[in-house]
Amino acid sequence: MKAFLAALWAALLLLAGDIRAQSATGLPAINTQAPFLAAALSEFFSDTRAFTAGVELTLPAKEGAEAMKLPFGVAMADGKMRWELNLANVKSAELPPESINGIKDMGLDRMFFIYLPGKPLTLVFPGMKSYLDLALPKPEGVQQQAQEKIGRLEKKELGRELVAGQPTVKYAVKVPGDDGTATVWQATNLQNLPIKIAITKDKQTYQLQLSNVRLGQPDAAYFQVPPGMAKQADLNALIQAAALRSLGGITGQLK
Repeated sequence: MKAFLAALWAALLLLAGDIRAQSATGLPAINTQAPFLAAALSEFFSDTRAFTAGVELTLPAKEGAEAMKLPFGVAMADGKMRWELNLANVKSAELPPESINGIKDMGLDRMFFIYLPGKPLTLVFPGMKSYLDLALPKPEGVQQQAQEKIGRLEKKELGRELVAGQPTVKYAVKVPGDDGTATVWQATNLQNLPIKIAITKDKQTYQLQLSNVRLGQPDAAYFQVPPGMAKQADLNALIQAAALRSLGGITGQLK
């Protein structure tokens, strides 16, 4: 299961890297970091845990800039995943309020991803009442590197700490011969679920932290496209439909 999830995370990281590379943040390419990041994030997953939680993902920014903080809702069970994001809650200089307002007018401010094993990633925009299937990149080389690193991961207990009120055991995670480092905090009251992970690679730090964790099977509806959603051919088609919707709203206001 961890090898499979490493492959998925490697693909998602490369997809995120492609998106971030188009901005003027000055971030180094995430492609070279993806194998280690995917291996370290594999500590977050287990094929025996099912839960819902809030997650704050912190992504590095260029020197002197504020890190981007992405608050998600997450549900996981039996390899199924749902990640939900409201852009209005994102903290980043790259996404000022005026940009959020424009995105909200288009119905693109809220979204969630659904992943089911063996199927494409589904992206749903409730405000647009639309969804589409996304083909993930196929990073065979990165996938192989990530799996190899997972096989060599070493964990060393560093002590015990409270994280967001939860008692945890703190571990250092290292791949021999790799300059990346990770620290994992596993909550002893939550079946040792990692509720915080901090990863440093190529002088860039990434952090993932959980809150409001509820163990147990999520509602099955979390992993289904809600009724009444129209399927779009691709992301370009969805954005064009959203732009027309926004223009229609503006036209209506001018009448």
